[in-house]
Amino acid sequence: MASSTQRPETPRSAGRQRGASASHGSAVAISPSDLISRTDDATRSGAPKLPIVRLAPRDDLANLARVAPLLRAARDLDEWAAATGDLDAHRDLAPEEALIAASVLDLAPREIVAAWRVVGAHKEAAELKPRDDGLGAVLGGGSAEAVLEVWDTALAVILASEELDGIATALYTVGGPVGIDGLFDAYTNAAGASRSDSPSAETVADDHGAALSVALETLADLGVVELGTEEPDGSLTVALSPLGTWGVHRRLGAQGWHVPVLGIAARYDAQGLLAALANCDAEDGEAEITTWLASREAAAAAAELIEAAATGSPGQRGAAFAVLDRIGVAAGDEVRSALDHPLLRAHAAVWLLEHGEDVRLEPEDRTWLLVDLGAGLLEEAAPADVVAELLPNLPAEDQVEIVAGLWHVSHPGVTGLLTALSDHHPDPSVARAARKAAFKARSPAASTD
Repeated sequence: MASSTQRPETPRSAGRQRGASASHGSAVAISPSDLISRTDDATRSGAPKLPIVRLAPRDDLANLARVAPLLRAARDLDEWAAATGDLDAHRDLAPEEALIAASVLDLAPREIVAAWRVVGAHKEAAELKPRDDGLGAVLGGGSAEAVLEVWDTALAVILASEELDGIATALYTVGGPVGIDGLFDAYTNAAGASRSDSPSAETVADDHGAALSVALETLADLGVVELGTEEPDGSLTVALSPLGTWGVHRRLGAQGWHVPVLGIAARYDAQGLLAALANCDAEDGEAEITTWLASREAAAAAAELIEAAATGSPGQRGAAFAVLDRIGVAAGDEVRSALDHPLLRAHAAVWLLEHGEDVRLEPEDRTWLLVDLGAGLLEEAAPADVVAELLPNLPAEDQVEIVAGLWHVSHPGVTGLLTALSDHHPDPSVARAARKAAFKARSPAASTD
């Protein structure tokens, strides 16, 4: 077998490059209903995958909440209602009352409706506490925690009243600006108003689109979303604001979702670090690794990483040894101990060779490592991209020889990797060898090796 099956370079940065969230500089293309369905699928799976986020400092978030137009409108409406003396925050405003309030406070009717919901939610929350600070007192001189508590209560009531919880979750999942046309289609489809040639269906869709437009204005007034435009065509986009990201993060965490956050890596064990790195870009990943390593002794960090690698996925094994690179020779004893572990031996042998130690790397180690690294890349990257990375510098005849023998490798990911090679390798001879090897991997008894 060719000896060129050394560890590819890409997995050296596995966990720091894979899973990068969408750039906040451009809108994410979303087909109709895809925004909602991806969130529903994640919820049903029981293990939703969310982008890692950076939460703004709480004082900054509180300052944003203090000036949110909807909270200020709720404050003014609360004070006006108290002055009238005959309005009960536990009931909806009558239409004539809403019109009077809108005229007195110079607000639109929809703003009055939303603000009154916030007033009522604040009153209900305050009844559970020993004292009742009015909205004006909290926004004017309350602590950051008190302001954020008021804002979070407002978020809950607005999301519930507008049935926008799924949209907010989906925006968080995407992690960047979304084209507003796709958002409208997703919302109307989720509401059961799929577009068709029927005039009545068009009317219903238009009604849902108008409702979403009003709801988005309300969310913008609360500071939950930011509306913008996408260059160069000038189409409208929507994204969660820093305040909205904080609020939805809290809600998802309370619902049991894994919601990774940048800047708190020191609190994680090694397994938590590796999971977080899978969602980081290169720059954020380096910062997380630096923070994590700075909080523990080198030998202890290495021991944690080896243990996490032994129980993790192929991608996490690659990421663990990439972090071990950062520790360097101080990790040597722990890495040497991994030579006796069947899942770690090949990774450990390569690591030790790269750090100047005399370790024998058997041919079967090389092929197992190739499959493990390929399976790790397939956890995050598109199969065509993995195929392009896996054997980039070998002549086709050498690739054929390597691929044809991969079916011998006892690894749960070998069939998936061979299938990716057969479907996406640009050289027909290599793709053909992968198809034959995949068949043998599925049915070893059929082999006539």
